[in-house]
Amino acid sequence: MKDPELDILIKELETARDISVAEFDGVVHALAFLLPDVALPTPDLIAMTDQAILIADAAYPNWSIHIRGRTNDRDGHWHCTLRENDSRDSDAVIGIGHAPVLGHAILAAVMRLAMAQKS
Repeated sequence: MKDPELDILIKELETARDISVAEFDGVVHALAFLLPDVALPTPDLIAMTDQAILIADAAYPNWSIHIRGRTNDRDGHWHCTLRENDSRDSDAVIGIGHAPVLGHAILAAVMRLAMAQKS
């Protein structure tokens, strides 16, 4: 998979409220490419928030997951940040995602972080 394909998948995660199982199949394949040692759920389950958190936990154990959002914002109100060090601002790389669905924001952050570490 090339970076433009991954960028398209991340953009879809961050902008769409509803994503088809076929599109999540692409997300599963991208994560399998980026994180070959992580066990991934099936495409119909991957967008569930608890599954997305389990992926982040398996890929980046002991990292901090920061989630924030507002219930009155219409779209893009969930923000997720993955940081290696919670107490200092010296992380070499940070994963960031924002989306109208919490699970999508987490997956986008994981994918961005994995892409940054792979290059």
